[in-house]
Amino acid sequence: MTSWAERMHRRAATFGNVVTSCGHPSVPYPRRLEKVKFGVPLDEVCKNDIPGPLLVLILKLNKEAPLKKDVFRAPGHQGNMKKLIHFLQTGRLVNIDNFSVYTIASVLKKFLRKLPGGIFGRTNEQQLFTIVQMNSITQQRDEIYKLISSLPPHTQRLLVLLFGTFRVIATNAERAHTGMTAEALGVSVAPSFFQSCVSDGKTAKMEDVLRYKVATRIMKFLIDNFGTCNLFGRPNYEFYARITGRILKVEDEWIFSFRFPPDNVGRQVSLETEKTWLQYECERWGLKFNLETMSHQEESQSTPALIHVPESLDEAMGTSLGMIPENNLLESCTRLSISLEENGLFKGSSRSSSSSASHHMTLDELRAVNRYAESTKSLSYLPQVHERQAARMRTRSEWFL
Repeated sequence: MTSWAERMHRRAATFGNVVTSCGHPSVPYPRRLEKVKFGVPLDEVCKNDIPGPLLVLILKLNKEAPLKKDVFRAPGHQGNMKKLIHFLQTGRLVNIDNFSVYTIASVLKKFLRKLPGGIFGRTNEQQLFTIVQMNSITQQRDEIYKLISSLPPHTQRLLVLLFGTFRVIATNAERAHTGMTAEALGVSVAPSFFQSCVSDGKTAKMEDVLRYKVATRIMKFLIDNFGTCNLFGRPNYEFYARITGRILKVEDEWIFSFRFPPDNVGRQVSLETEKTWLQYECERWGLKFNLETMSHQEESQSTPALIHVPESLDEAMGTSLGMIPENNLLESCTRLSISLEENGLFKGSSRSSSSSASHHMTLDELRAVNRYAESTKSLSYLPQVHERQAARMRTRSEWFL
């Protein structure tokens, strides 16, 4: 007959097995993730998309590696590397905070090194070795863009995440004193991307050393030119910004922040489109349209003066658009200001305001008023300000009552 302690222990173990297994007591690890297999083609690893565990490893490096010294150059902990690789291959849940960035970087390098034929493939590797010998940088970018575009979508996404991470590390190398410049990263990770650097995988020959130097040049070129619009392509840059949450500046003109910036539109076309859309929305919701413009001033000046355009119930919906000619607005470098407050863009049809003085004020007179207001460093001179303040106070009083 067993003792009381043994019976209680057995009951607790049985109860714990039932609770944690959630109806699957025969499975030791019921909650599984996508498996990241080592040594198999990338198409088999990324059947649908990049596996979640592999994506988490890259995102951790993208976040923490830029401030760590010698990442991708210093080796990781061998025991933790084996443990992490086992977790990835079996799909077990793993707390990524228990592993350092050095261990994760070493595991990622091993994963890339184990890919049959490399992440680019034998044929594309030879093509990259040819492209890097070209004299024109523009031609090199165009050829690399064609090569990357010909790869499967999951390979393109994996490449843009990897080289985006390398780019972040390289740009922070001098500021954070990590020592991992684009050249240092190329030296550290080139063998993982280009398996043809070592012919038989064991011994290196003189031609292998030369190929390794060329592979390092290719990696450095890809890292330095990551912010080029025609290197990885628009969809891949969108994917990188959306996944990492980073703001990516491209060629000093484009800024990627979760979405690709729209094509450049002329100022006049943009203003006409915006005003047409605003007028359509006003007519749709039965509201009055009120156009405000803010005078163009130097950044050193204080609050800019406002042009308050009145409205009347007897006028048509689109009449307020004709109060200030569009060409004058464009010549005076003014901009539209959309406001949803009481005296802003939209007003209910039940209220009306009268400011006949500002209605007959020309643009030259307004400029003179603005110059006087700037000289006094105060906007209290403007009668429009008093009208706006009075209307705002009346609206607030009605709201409280």
